[in-house]
Amino acid sequence: MEKTVRAIGICRWLGLPLGGIMFFFTYGSFGITIASVLSIMAAVSFWILMRSEQSRLIGQTIAREIKEAINEAGNVESYIEIKRLKSGIIARVYLINAREKVAVVHKAIARRLERCTFKKYLWIMQLTDMPGKSALRDTQRMLNDQLLEELMRKRRGDGN
Repeated sequence: MEKTVRAIGICRWLGLPLGGIMFFFTYGSFGITIASVLSIMAAVSFWILMRSEQSRLIGQTIAREIKEAINEAGNVESYIEIKRLKSGIIARVYLINAREKVAVVHKAIARRLERCTFKKYLWIMQLTDMPGKSALRDTQRMLNDQLLEELMRKRRGDGN
């Protein structure tokens, strides 16, 4: 997977020659202004498409690593939520009725992610235990509030 992500990172630079090709073939038909706009749109669209795919693959790999760590630690029922932001990836792990297994699962995830090649992209990981599936919405709100507080604290420089 690491090679694929690296190849996509390199391929996104192909957007520049693709934009040049678009300009070359549209210049004669549409003129310099429209050809320039079309070529810029083609280059930027390709760049965004490649970056989005790269981010998707990284998030998918991190989610798979977390799921495998949970299975190794005791096969606890869980949900994994991956949020991709510009600055990195936020992973949320919702354990359902795990109780005493939470610490074991946390250690297993930390160990597994330490060996993961994409750990540098993981910005924040939140892990929580909830009593049942029905508590998912309330737990998400609680984690959103904690995340907002953490981001505001980091922005102010209060802590790391």
